[in-house]
Amino acid sequence: MGNSISLIKNLKRTRKSKNTKKFKTFDSESNESDDSHICSYISDTPTNGSKGRYIFSDKFDESERIKRKHFVLKYIFEENFSAPIKDLLTNGCRVLDIGCGPGTWILDMASEYTQSSFVGLDIFNMFPSEIKPHNTDFILADARDNLPFESNYFDYIHLGDMGYCFTEYEFDCVVTECIRVLKPGGWIEFQEIQHFMNNKGPYTEKFESLTTNWTNSKEIRVSPYSQNDMKKIPKMTNINQIVKPIPLGSWGGKLGEEFVESFTVLFYYVAEPVAKLHNCLVEEIHELINNMQPEFSEYKSSYDFFRTFGQKEYSENNE
Repeated sequence: MGNSISLIKNLKRTRKSKNTKKFKTFDSESNESDDSHICSYISDTPTNGSKGRYIFSDKFDESERIKRKHFVLKYIFEENFSAPIKDLLTNGCRVLDIGCGPGTWILDMASEYTQSSFVGLDIFNMFPSEIKPHNTDFILADARDNLPFESNYFDYIHLGDMGYCFTEYEFDCVVTECIRVLKPGGWIEFQEIQHFMNNKGPYTEKFESLTTNWTNSKEIRVSPYSQNDMKKIPKMTNINQIVKPIPLGSWGGKLGEEFVESFTVLFYYVAEPVAKLHNCLVEEIHELINNMQPEFSEYKSSYDFFRTFGQKEYSENNE
């Protein structure tokens, strides 16, 4: 049924894996994963007639995955941020986290930098309710609408993992709003993953092709915010970027195994809409994902994580 089915079967006929090690798979009928239910829902979440497509719904509880990934990325980058703001945070400043999710980044930062105040904003209410430092606040709002803050208010704005959340046009609008509420001399930082994997095998190549067709059909933004993107923003200076490769699979040790599990959850989440677009069975996409698992170590696959940051210029009238 459909071209993707025959292609997957052809891949099986032509490719012999060099790695016979058993890998953990995630089947929709298996009890191995607590996240098997996430394939049952996909959200459009339109706002004000927008064509925006937010792929994660409020029925997808990704809190635990976000928390685990947060501390892994902190370890890899050696800090929760890469912009030169340590003194600013230590002395006390205002910080905004767009798309804060369960607030993991904010809680970690607020506990370390007690003189600063932190505000998290998200479209879904995953905010902490029991343990919340005094210097934190959370706002339920859609970043695609105008941000509910006065101009030149925050010293630092953090946007983490904003890929797959907006169209290109919507994200440009969000960034414009961020620059509006950012103080002159303040910093903005983006932390995102590259959509395309490094060193991939044929099953992974096919899966990426199918998912790219889907994101294109939804006009979903998937590319990380680059230095060139930031250079197009008026009033921005001191622009920089740091890229860290993240291994996938046992070749990357515990870190690689952790990220395989994390990303496999996401792969399964998009399986249903990808199958629908390509007129094939969702089980076929599941099979493709399972066949990808041994390729990660065989080909030494990795994803690139980007941190791109810059400073809003000072001006005579501070506007």
